[in-house]
Amino acid sequence: MLVVAENPAPRRLPTLAVWEDEKLAPGRKLTMVAATFPDVPGFTCDSWCYESDVEFIDARALPGGNLQLRHRWRAHPQVLLVTVVTPEPGAVEFRAHLEHAEGQGEMPAELPFVNLCWQVRRSPQFASAPDPYPGFVKRCFIFTAKGRVFLHQTTRRKIPVRPADDPYNNPPWVQMYVGTWVSLPQASPGSWADYSPDQYVTPVIGVVSRDGKHLAALANDSATTMAQAWHDCLHNNPQWLPADAPPSKREWRLKVYTMPNDPKALLERVRKDFANAMQHVPPDYKPE
Repeated sequence: MLVVAENPAPRRLPTLAVWEDEKLAPGRKLTMVAATFPDVPGFTCDSWCYESDVEFIDARALPGGNLQLRHRWRAHPQVLLVTVVTPEPGAVEFRAHLEHAEGQGEMPAELPFVNLCWQVRRSPQFASAPDPYPGFVKRCFIFTAKGRVFLHQTTRRKIPVRPADDPYNNPPWVQMYVGTWVSLPQASPGSWADYSPDQYVTPVIGVVSRDGKHLAALANDSATTMAQAWHDCLHNNPQWLPADAPPSKREWRLKVYTMPNDPKALLERVRKDFANAMQHVPPDYKPE
C-alpha cells in the first residue's frame, strides 16, 4: 500500500487508496487505485492507472479524501500526466490533464491514449471466480438501441489471434464495442479481441452483482470504443476534451458508479454528470 486517503465521511463517501499489484503481471508493478464503497456491501474495485505508455512517478493524498497521481509519458518524458481522483456519494471521478515537467514548454500535438483498466477481481459478489469466466460476461452490460443488453446477448466475434477452436473462443471471452455514431472497425489478425456489430448508444459499461442486487459501471461522454477484457475488467475510453482546445487545456475524465441494480437510475446519474453522454440516445429510450 502506497497511499491511503483520509476519508472525511466514510459512511457516505468511497475510501481511496493507491497500491502496487505485483501478482497480475509477474515482473511488473501495476499501480492500482482502490475504491471501497460504503453503500454496496463488500465492494472494492481497482483501477490500473494506466495500461498505457506512461510510467508511474508518485501519488499523494489530497484534502477531502482525494488522491493525486503523477505519471511520465514515455514517448515524451518532459510531459507529465496528472490525475486527481475524487470520491462522491455512490461514485468516484478520475480527471486527468497534462503538465510540462519544467513548468512550461511546448506540448506534443497528439495526446497520449489513456487506458484505465477497471477491475472487480477483489469483490466476491462481482468477480468471475469461482464461476467459469463466461459467467462474468453474462453479468456485464452495455446500452444498445434495444436497451440494457448483457454481453452474452450481443454478437461476440472470435478472438482473431487465437484458433477458432480455442477454449477462449467458445464462447469468446473478450470483446470490443463501438458507439452507434462511428463505423465498425475491422480487427487485425493479431488482435486480442474483435469488434461486436452490436453498438452502444451511450459510453456506459457495467456489471451486475452475482445476487442481482447491485450494479457497478464506468461512464463518460466521449468514448467511441469500450471493451470487456480478461482480468474481470472493463475499459471505458474517454477522449481528451474539448477537442479544439490546446493540449495543455484538455481533460480526460470518467466516473465509476455503484448503486442498486437500476439501469434507469444509472442513466439518470450519468445524464447529470456528463453533458453529452445521452446525445445519441433516442428521446423515448427504455433502458430495460
